[in-house]
Amino acid sequence: MKLVEKYKDELIRLLFCFSIAFISLLITSKNSFLYPLNDWVDANAFFTTGKAMVRGVVPYLDLFEQKGPFLYLIYGLGSLISYKSFLGVFILEVINYTIFLYYCFKTINLFLKKSYGYLILPVLTCLLTTSYAFAHGGGAEEFVLSLFGITLYYFFYHFKKEELNYKQLFLAGLSAGLILLVKYTLLGFWFIFMASIFFSLLKEKRIKKAFLACLVFLLGMFLPLICFIIYFALHHALKEFIDVYFLFNMTSYGDVKTSFFTRITRLLQGVLNASFHNGIIICLLFLASFILIFFLDLKKEAKISYIVLELFTILGIYFGLRFYRYYFFPLEIFILISLISICYLINKKININKYKLSYIIISILSLLLVYEGANYKDMLFLRKDNMFQYQFLDNMKLDSEATLLNMGYLDCGLYTTSGIIPSTYYFQVQNISYDDYPDLYLKMQEYVKNKKIKYVIYFTKKRLEEIKIEEKELFLNYELIKEARQKFQGKYMNAYLLERI
Repeated sequence: MKLVEKYKDELIRLLFCFSIAFISLLITSKNSFLYPLNDWVDANAFFTTGKAMVRGVVPYLDLFEQKGPFLYLIYGLGSLISYKSFLGVFILEVINYTIFLYYCFKTINLFLKKSYGYLILPVLTCLLTTSYAFAHGGGAEEFVLSLFGITLYYFFYHFKKEELNYKQLFLAGLSAGLILLVKYTLLGFWFIFMASIFFSLLKEKRIKKAFLACLVFLLGMFLPLICFIIYFALHHALKEFIDVYFLFNMTSYGDVKTSFFTRITRLLQGVLNASFHNGIIICLLFLASFILIFFLDLKKEAKISYIVLELFTILGIYFGLRFYRYYFFPLEIFILISLISICYLINKKININKYKLSYIIISILSLLLVYEGANYKDMLFLRKDNMFQYQFLDNMKLDSEATLLNMGYLDCGLYTTSGIIPSTYYFQVQNISYDDYPDLYLKMQEYVKNKKIKYVIYFTKKRLEEIKIEEKELFLNYELIKEARQKFQGKYMNAYLLERI
């Protein structure tokens, strides 16, 4: 009881963070059990790879997928909870958001009274989970939220309260290491974080601490990388890990011939467009964070460091000049600084703590807006039998001999609902053109020609007549047994299930 009493405030805050994370994601994330299925192709690709990984299949060696291995591990753990649904992933998603919000609470407390967390966090959660960049739920950019939240808190803690100790620096480095193994383009945030700490210590003539801080940070950063290097080395897949995750990703995306000036110009345009697509409120709060930081009670060096931190995060994300909707999501954490600054300025004129009722009203209003702003609320409570991913199961003999190949598009979800683990290296079509990577398409044609797979799911915008012309081998060796037309991301797609003749 004494322990509970000692940590009572912390437990209340943690419970509050869990509650708003759970309620918001329950409504907005397609991983939620209120949705029949997360039909997002990216999430299904992660789930298929992760499910295979925790059952002995080695990513990059046995399956071709391009995100980081730690993301697959997260999805693999989710599959251990629920093998044919995203329930396990949803549980991990809620935990991730809870940790993120808890550290946002701690960041708020560095500038404002504790009670302001109960005011700001519902608004922040509402904005994040209903934003255009949130997409469907379960993206790589979302599963690193907690890592961003922890490190952003450490950044302000160092400049606002006291120097970070070695344990905190190690944990910040560990966060960077995990980011490296999810999506390394996000590392710009951690590069400037550590550079800011280093130069602030040098300024204070703490030269030994400055260099030791970097060493401890790097130890934390390399720990998860070393663990995965050992994993891939033991499975004789280290070369494939480096070739696919690092080298292939670096050379296959973005226009490498673009000049630096043109690249920066297009990058800034893209960021402005992306922020605008997420709604006027998020757009204004994001842009305002560059200005409002100067109104907070911080040293000038901290404010400048924060601006550089934000700019390098943008640079890392968009330097390849790709502007997928979910790329903007990590940048939305910076609206927290705008919300803190606004409350900080208002608090100078009005003591909001006097108006406790406003906290309740804003919390309830935020949760109502979560429902109103959910990206795919038309799928809430939809029956599973309305989706081809479940309908097609009646036409498949799902025994130990069943194999499946996803053609035409990325993983449409039939691997998820059927429980089939891919038996071929290329198990889906990637966002790569034939000219950029013909091997993928040629190998799939070879699988079909040799009748290596029992079932083929062809997911596409094209009509059946077009596919028959383009994929002659497919229709020579497989017969169409089921077809469906279903809406995906606001547009209708066609799904054709074929069985080996």
